[in-house]
Amino acid sequence: MINILRRSLRALNDARDRGAVAIEFALLMAFLPLTVLIFGIVDYGEIMVQATNLSAIVRGAAEYARGQFIQNNGALPTANEIETVLNVPGGVLSISSFCTCANNTPVACPAAGAANSCPGGRIHTYVAVSGSQAYTPLVSGTWPFPPSVNARTVLRTQ
Repeated sequence: MINILRRSLRALNDARDRGAVAIEFALLMAFLPLTVLIFGIVDYGEIMVQATNLSAIVRGAAEYARGQFIQNNGALPTANEIETVLNVPGGVLSISSFCTCANNTPVACPAAGAANSCPGGRIHTYVAVSGSQAYTPLVSGTWPFPPSVNARTVLRTQ
């Protein structure tokens, strides 16, 4: 009789332990996706901060380049000069200029005093500044984030 009681108590305890393990597993599985999701939220926030900062840097660099372009009669500042003035790491920015006619057809920028090849005689000159920075997420290879953040600003000089 005592053996039967011991066996039934042991079976009851085993059943309770299995139930406790099942509940612990269910709780763990309920919160595990939240930790993965938190890493994704942090990574997304970091890439948005980097994109916003790069956009602001490129916008400031374009304003500076446009001012230098106007003051120096069409001479663009170098990327190194802008990076020094704005205190930006090297190799982030690239600067260019281009021209279009008033109807948005691309045209080669004429030299000072050269004949105008646009119909109607109006040429628009633009300064374009592009920036690119690499981005590495906290948990690499798990999110579909781009490998770099890019920004571009184009300003008309006239």
